Amino acid sequence: MVDIHQILDSDDSKVNFIKGLIYLSKAEELEKGIKGINMEELGYLNNAMVALNIDELKRKQLESLIYLNSIELDISFKSKRQAVFFLREGIQICCIDGQYSQAEKDLVYRMASVLGINKSMVANLEEWVSEGIEWSNRGEKFLELEG
Repeated sequence: MVDIHQILDSDDSKVNFIKGLIYLSKAEELEKGIKGINMEELGYLNNAMVALNIDELKRKQLESLIYLNSIELDISFKSKRQAVFFLREGIQICCIDGQYSQAEKDLVYRMASVLGINKSMVANLEEWVSEGIEWSNRGEKFLELEG
């Protein structure tokens, strides 16, 4: 298993990773004219910031991006590996609320283009995330069985 700190090996890559996740989590809300993000996405972001050891001050600065009325495509990564990792996690945050809206999908593909990742890689990542969600949902059904 790969250590997240080996992939996101600098403060800049960690900040860009979280900024990108925030932008992706806002895509659907902005389209609907809603400020902020839903609780599932907020929980995912907070867990990611803790896992990345982002200090409290930087966390507050990043969290303030949640309430902006626009999305910037001002993220970059040092390697293709970092960009693919970001997109994989980004697609997961888009799907965490049980839906992957067209606005989220469009933003994923725009970000992929900016990061130099081709559409077939994004489609593969989308399929992997979908399969993972289905797998997890099947596992949840075991908990519903009566013994």
